[in-house]
Amino acid sequence: AQLPNLVPEGWVQTYADVGTKTRRFVSPDGQSIMTSSESEAHRDSLQRDMDRIAYHSGERITYQRRGDGWIAVSGYRDGHIFYRKSNLACGGSRWHNIELEYPMEDKRRMDSPVTQIAHDLTRYREDCGKDN
Repeated sequence: AQLPNLVPEGWVQTYADVGTKTRRFVSPDGQSIMTSSESEAHRDSLQRDMDRIAYHSGERITYQRRGDGWIAVSGYRDGHIFYRKSNLACGGSRWHNIELEYPMEDKRRMDSPVTQIAHDLTRYREDCGKDN
């Protein structure tokens, strides 16, 4: 089965780092940003990994949920809404990370794409791809 494309239609890639598997995309109006990346998972300290994913300086968290092998967090940063989700993948050896940032006035418009991206990210659980 083919994995879903997480990038909303019309968004353009503006940055890629093969080493960290980081890619950044910008919405057609230039106001919203989505960043995808991978990071190493530390099996003996997954809660610490989740804390590192959740808590960033200058952010006010308004939503946070954690499960076995995933975390989702959102809130406000610099007058924008942010949403971050990370899922364990590749046999629990790495985190697949996605982050979106968009203006507060776009919340209603962005709710559906954010929900779809968060849901689709789960389908990458077994992905250990070399070229994501």
